[in-house]
Amino acid sequence: MTFVVLKFLHIAFMFIGVALAVGPAVLLYLIARSGEPGSIGRAFAAAERVFQVSTASYGFGIVFGFIAAVVGTLDLRASWLVTAYVLVAVLAVHGILFDNWTKGVARAFASGGFGAGRPDPLRRERRPLYLISAMAALIVAILFVMVIKPSLF
Repeated sequence: MTFVVLKFLHIAFMFIGVALAVGPAVLLYLIARSGEPGSIGRAFAAAERVFQVSTASYGFGIVFGFIAAVVGTLDLRASWLVTAYVLVAVLAVHGILFDNWTKGVARAFASGGFGAGRPDPLRRERRPLYLISAMAALIVAILFVMVIKPSLF
């Protein structure tokens, strides 16, 4: 019974982490592309707190997953689990890259880098779109590995 509860908490916190990462990331990208200074300022001011909660949720999910694996006597060196570790690490690096983009937009907005008569680089920037696509691919890959548990090596 303990394993089931820990596994549930692992899944629940990981789900919350994903929800608070993907949804806001897509919205921030769309708001940035709108070029609307007021919306950009408000949305990007709140982004850091939302991503902090997402990161904390991922962290709790990882902790509960590790405890569940130990309690459930899973082999922590199983190939599918090692693959999941690597994918989660890559997702963490991705999070840092996306965070850098959001903070860069917030800094540019705070310094008056947007507005009347100024060129709007956010409408043409592709990096956030690539980052969002990578995030989606990584999450799907993690789900695949965690559900199917393929023997990769």
